[in-house]
Amino acid sequence: MKKLKILLVIIVAVAVVGFAAYGIYTQIGAVKFDEIIIDGVPEKAEGTTRVMSFNVRCANDGEQTITNRGKVAMEMLEAYAPDSFGVQECTPRWKRMLKRALGDKYACVGKARDFFGLFTEYSSIYYLKDKYKLIDSGTFWLSETPDKPYTKSFDSKCCRIASWAVLENKETGERYTHINTHLDHVLDSTRDAQMEVLIKRVLEIAGEGNVVMTGDFNAYEDSSVYAVACESFLDAKYIAKNTDEGPTFTKYDTKKPDGKGAIDFIFVSKGIEAETYKIIRNTVQGIYPSDHFPIVADIYLK
Repeated sequence: MKKLKILLVIIVAVAVVGFAAYGIYTQIGAVKFDEIIIDGVPEKAEGTTRVMSFNVRCANDGEQTITNRGKVAMEMLEAYAPDSFGVQECTPRWKRMLKRALGDKYACVGKARDFFGLFTEYSSIYYLKDKYKLIDSGTFWLSETPDKPYTKSFDSKCCRIASWAVLENKETGERYTHINTHLDHVLDSTRDAQMEVLIKRVLEIAGEGNVVMTGDFNAYEDSSVYAVACESFLDAKYIAKNTDEGPTFTKYDTKKPDGKGAIDFIFVSKGIEAETYKIIRNTVQGIYPSDHFPIVADIYLK
């Protein structure tokens, strides 16, 4: 019994020291911002629904730490105030930050892609909880067995998932299904197979209803992944009255981002129209919200 008590004391002590060290680590290199101003936010047109896709980047990169980037990211989300947004590479730490900063306004759906949640990622969807009623939601795996958790197929490097939410406007009754995903980053053949699973399941879930599909597809517009998406959906940037074009993977450089084009997309159902599509390029004192530019679209549901 005495040995057990000693062991428990040691475990608690290690945990306390570990959390303290983690707290110190997360503050190393923290930038003291003079003021965080997010400019260039387009006015949301009456009758539109604002949706966003945001790969938040799961790791620290020199001065571009999660601590620093998180502060910019939260202000950016506050400024744009999307009706719903999908995140990729969202680790438990990011989820905690999002809940602290936005939990009074946004609810969240989506499961972890891996069994061990402390070191996993989510492709969660956040939505304005006072504006929308959650009708249904779920997560499936981009594998040969989509309903079997933590599965991967097609030589995928990681488990890959899609999370979805059916949202109903409490005032107007308008509904749309927001689906958010992150395809694998290694093989074209893997992404092709994952895209087939994704599109099949999206059409099963949403039917003829309004669909918004956001994500980091790790594929350019000349890819078969993009071509398959465009068979069933529209790229919001090409139907928007006020639009924007350019790369979305930045490598933390607004002047020399990946020049091959976008790999992050907002796809919408055919019949939906768009007022605005924008790539969000804001930085604050050299700090980016991520190594991807977030993208946002204001759409008219059909």
